[in-house]
Amino acid sequence: MMLSWTLIYAGIFFLSLFLSLVLTPFSENLGKRLSLIDEPHERKFHKKTKARSGGIGIFLSFLGTLVLGVVLALALQSKGSLIREGVSVYIANLMSVMPKLIGLLAGAFFIFLVGLIDDRKPLNPWIKLVCQILSTVPLIMVGIRIQLFLPSWVGIILTIFWVVFLTNSFNFIDNMDGLSSGIAIIVCVVMVYVSWQAGEWFMIAMFTCLAGSILGFWYYNFIKSRLFMGDGGSLFIGYMIAVLTILTTYYNKGVPTALPVLTPLIILGVPLFDTISVMLIRIKLGKPLMKGDTNHFSHRLVDLGMSPKQAVIFIYVVTFCVALAALPLAYLPLRSALFQAVQVALWFVLIFLLERVGKKKIEMEKQNNSG
Repeated sequence: MMLSWTLIYAGIFFLSLFLSLVLTPFSENLGKRLSLIDEPHERKFHKKTKARSGGIGIFLSFLGTLVLGVVLALALQSKGSLIREGVSVYIANLMSVMPKLIGLLAGAFFIFLVGLIDDRKPLNPWIKLVCQILSTVPLIMVGIRIQLFLPSWVGIILTIFWVVFLTNSFNFIDNMDGLSSGIAIIVCVVMVYVSWQAGEWFMIAMFTCLAGSILGFWYYNFIKSRLFMGDGGSLFIGYMIAVLTILTTYYNKGVPTALPVLTPLIILGVPLFDTISVMLIRIKLGKPLMKGDTNHFSHRLVDLGMSPKQAVIFIYVVTFCVALAALPLAYLPLRSALFQAVQVALWFVLIFLLERVGKKKIEMEKQNNSG
């Protein structure tokens, strides 16, 4: 039987999932030994002490699958009779992408270590920010940056901003069981389709590997509610998604408009909306921008009467619906594409208005009850 892309991607997904299911309990026990513990707190929903070391399982399963996949690919390169011709061409070019892959892994490993240190003993928010900026240095060194027909220095600045902002977004939104990991899985699944549209087979493999690695943890976090991913996990996931979305191609010759460049912004609309809205609330209330609170999208839904699990599932649905809206941009003419982009923006306006009305109603009920 010859290896096809379908078999390769299935193998990548199930291997990363299997490793994650095995390594997550290991990371839970390791976290308890290393005092990577999350205690109950007034702004948290869990009532008992849990390990916040699930990120170790995510990172190791992703890295293990990736390394094993590269080794197998190079080993199969000499076995041309076992590989379909269309696959063998890409395997032969694998070494040409190794510098970028090494740069990506170097930055991801650094930010993962920063997260682990923060899980052990909270770092000063500004030190974390500096470390996040430093994590982009390997990317710049190997030429990973946002293009968009811009001067290189502008692309570098945008790359740093995008990576840092999205890394923080997944860190901020990790405030309920299954929330950050579930959103990341949905984003990866949609990005697999985007990469398939662009014919970027390596990117499909990367997103598939990341999705499987996160899904194993998600099972123990959302279904079993045994442990948290911690900053080590959320920073790693945010960093990986930020960099992989930079490496993905959205605009090709023959596309009706340039609006497909908005694809990653739309697909990642929910975590971006959460981060921006929380920042605005903190500015309005005069609170520190980098200090955690209960003003996130998920918290606001709970305030409106949802249970934490209902809020998480609701956000899953919103994330998937918003992400799907980005897919037709590659085919639509200018007017239709603009309508599509405006429609997505209006969804978030609608959510904002519903939240605001619900909050005012709750405040009025509290006033009436106190009176």
